[in-house]
Amino acid sequence: MWITATGGSGSSQALIEKGGEEVTLLRSLSAAKRRKSRTSLARSIRGRRVKMRGRARRGKRGSGRGKRIRKRRNLRGMRQQSQELLLDLESERQIAFEDGFRKGKYEGGEGFLAKLIPEHMILPDIPVEHVIALGFEQVRHLLQTLVDPADIFIHMERALERKEPLSVVRLGDGELLALAHDRVLSSALVRKEAPFLGYAGMDIPDHEYRDQLAEAVRQATFVGIPTSRMPNFQGLMYPTFRAYGMEVRHMRLTYSTVNYMLAQYGHLNRLLQGRRVLVIGNAAEALAHVFRSRGIAVAGVVTPVMGVRDTHRVLAEAATYDFDLALISAGIPAVLLTQRVASQFGKVALDFGHLANKIASGELGF
Repeated sequence: MWITATGGSGSSQALIEKGGEEVTLLRSLSAAKRRKSRTSLARSIRGRRVKMRGRARRGKRGSGRGKRIRKRRNLRGMRQQSQELLLDLESERQIAFEDGFRKGKYEGGEGFLAKLIPEHMILPDIPVEHVIALGFEQVRHLLQTLVDPADIFIHMERALERKEPLSVVRLGDGELLALAHDRVLSSALVRKEAPFLGYAGMDIPDHEYRDQLAEAVRQATFVGIPTSRMPNFQGLMYPTFRAYGMEVRHMRLTYSTVNYMLAQYGHLNRLLQGRRVLVIGNAAEALAHVFRSRGIAVAGVVTPVMGVRDTHRVLAEAATYDFDLALISAGIPAVLLTQRVASQFGKVALDFGHLANKIASGELGF
C-alpha cells in the first residue's frame, strides 16, 4: 500500500510491506536535486583546478622556452663577439707581421746596403735581392759541398769490413744551443730559446759537458749539420764553431738528417745485414724488437740514457757487448756517445736520433 506523508522539506512516498514491518523511505526529489547540484559543483571546481594547473604548466613551459630562446640568443651573441675578436686579433697579427717583415728586411738587407752607398748618392730602383745575387757570384767559389749520404754509406761499409772506427754525429738546434751557452749566447737566453734542453739531456748551464760536447764534434768522423740559415741553425753554428776554433773547411760535413736518408735510400738495411748491432737509447728495447723480427742480430740493448752525466755508465755497459755497429738515440748525449763508442772501442757508430722511435712504431721502414 502506498501512502503520502508531508514533511518539513517536501513530500515523500513510502511503501509499506506486509504487516508494516519494513518501510523504505524514498528521498525527496529536492534532496536528489541537491545531491546532483553538489556533484556538479564538485566537478566544476575540479575542472577549474585542472584548467588552472594546465595553464600553470603551459606558463612554466612557455617561461622555460623563453629562457632557452634567450640563452641561445646570448650564445649566438657571444660567438659573434668571439669571432669578431679573433678577426681583430688576426688582423693585428697580420699588420704586425707585415710591419716586422718590412723592418727586418731593412735591418737585414737594405740597412747594410745603405751603409755602402756613398754620401750624396743613391742607387736607384735596384732591390737588395738583386744586389745580393750579384755579390753572391763573388763568393761562389767558397761554396762547400756536403758529403752525400751514399758516400757516408760507402765509408761506413768500408769501416765495418776493415773493423775501423767511424762516427757520424748530428747537430740540431738543441746541440748548437747547448754548445753556444755562455760562449756565444748567455745561459738565460739559451734557456728561453730552448726550454727543452733538459729533456734533451743537458741542464743549462753545464760548462763541463758543453766543452766535452765540443770536443766530440771536433773529433767525429762526419758531422751532420742543418742546411737552414735560420738564427738557431747555421746562423748559430758558424759563430759557435768559431768560438771553439773549429775550421768548417777542415770538417767533413753532411746533412743533419743523414740518418733518415740512409734509411730512405735502403743503405741502413744493407749496413745491418750480417752485422751485430748494439742499440742504445730510451727507445732501444722497442727498436731491438723490430730488428729481431727482421732477422737482424741484436748484440745488446743499453737503456735508458739519463742525460750527458750518464754517459760514463752507458759506455761501461756498452763495453760488455761484442758488436760491430752501434745505433745511438739519446738526444744531446748521443753526440758524446757516438764519438766515444767509435774512438774507445774501435767501432762504427751512428747518431740515430728519433728515427729509432719512428721505426719502432712502424711509422717508417728501412
